[in-house]
Amino acid sequence: MKRKIISYFAAVLLMLVIFSPGCTEDFEEINSNPNSPAISQAAPDMLLTNAIESMTDRVHEIFFGHEMGSCWVQHMAKVQYPDEDKYVPRMSVINNTWNSFFSVSGYDVQVVYNIGVAKNNDSYKAVALILKSYIVSVLTDEFGDIPYSEAFRGADATPILSPVFDTQESIYAALLANLEEANTLLKEDGPEIGGDILFGNDLMKWKKFANSLRLRLLLRQSDRIDPTTAMKTIVNDPDTYPIFESIDDNAALVYLGSAPNNNPINENRKTRDDHRVSKTLVDYMYTNAVIDYDYRIFVYAEPAEGPNDFVGLPNGMNAAAAAAYNGNGISNTSKIGRYFSAAEAPGMLMSYPELQFILAEAAARGFLTGSPDLTAAESYYNEGVTSSTMTYATEIGAAIGRFYGAAADKYVPGSGGANDPLLWFLEGDGVFDPANALKQIATQKWVAMFDQGIQAEFEWKRTGYPILTPAIAGQNGGKIPVRAYYPSDEAGRNPTNYAAAVARQGADDLNTRVWWDTKDNF
Repeated sequence: MKRKIISYFAAVLLMLVIFSPGCTEDFEEINSNPNSPAISQAAPDMLLTNAIESMTDRVHEIFFGHEMGSCWVQHMAKVQYPDEDKYVPRMSVINNTWNSFFSVSGYDVQVVYNIGVAKNNDSYKAVALILKSYIVSVLTDEFGDIPYSEAFRGADATPILSPVFDTQESIYAALLANLEEANTLLKEDGPEIGGDILFGNDLMKWKKFANSLRLRLLLRQSDRIDPTTAMKTIVNDPDTYPIFESIDDNAALVYLGSAPNNNPINENRKTRDDHRVSKTLVDYMYTNAVIDYDYRIFVYAEPAEGPNDFVGLPNGMNAAAAAAYNGNGISNTSKIGRYFSAAEAPGMLMSYPELQFILAEAAARGFLTGSPDLTAAESYYNEGVTSSTMTYATEIGAAIGRFYGAAADKYVPGSGGANDPLLWFLEGDGVFDPANALKQIATQKWVAMFDQGIQAEFEWKRTGYPILTPAIAGQNGGKIPVRAYYPSDEAGRNPTNYAAAVARQGADDLNTRVWWDTKDNF
């Protein structure tokens, strides 16, 4: 009987608690976990800031961006510790790259998108779609098939911790759709965003980035899927689909100048001195110039201390041979130019010059009008070279002045006078050659993308230009790598889906091409 009385009073008390207005008003607040805030309480501005910086840091990280990227595409070379230059990438770097893009910047971007949905803020949704497309494009272009449709869902109510690997073809379709949706969502009078350290919360610059990036991806898959209709739609309707209009639109993170917000190369140079400009690049721009130099070399490289001239280092030498090169590999070869090793050096994600070379190739291949237009290709090509050179105009004039002991302003590109090094080049070695248009456009794009090692490497393996000789002591069967190994972390934690991707795509090695890579570069 005592148990029944207690149960009765307990039931009455529970009913009073449930239906008492004073209790139900604060029920959710009292029972909320302050250490696990709802999506509506998250701060999208701080997440956006972190996503942009962590993404850019990883793209320009010294081992990934400047050794697996710049060394493989022969913008840079190693005078010491030449593993990556010899095609022996560190698995720790591959693991860090994968985990950072998926678990740090990628996950932050997914949360920004979720906040945009929860708060009905189309601007945050659009920016998140653009950044997600950029991050995933780097991953799939480096590895091929990767998790996408089930990625970034480890914190879902029903978490997915072992995501399937999607085909690169399906990923590209999704990324292009993301960018088209972002263009639609972004409006000049749209809801404001905060925390944007890339474009200063300027929504129209994000819109230009979305469409310019879309053109990059359309061209990248162009040997598999004809991009003509999509490219014509974008280029012929700039009001609906604005794209980069000048170097002021560049998607480049301007670093603040002190750790941890300084350029990754600058941080690396504080304790190391083992990177040099590649002999391949120096020879093309300077040593083997037929009529006149490409004066961007004065910014890309520093004169070697010993000979006081530009001297490149061959790629992939053994450490002892590199140390002895040209009498002394350390002092008698050219370091990376001071512009690119400065603390405030911009972390370039996509540039206006790159876009001009994209349009030049598209015109030459008939993607903009339905038939090849070499006149338009030449115009875009000239603008690509000009805008790339003018990006460094002041620095080029000052460097030429130091080199020749002349007035710093005497040889500034763009002056239009008798001493204008830009005109010298465009009328000399850089003059457009219609008979070799695609080769010349791709090669000048390679020059313009110095310090953008990963993207330059992707473009090299797509076009096959410039023609590169593999590393002297390369450890990859005489071939330049065309992809990275899958990370060992993923092979260990997601073995079933990893194995399925390898079975579908091909051997997990450095020579298995990604889906869009159809050129035989050797």
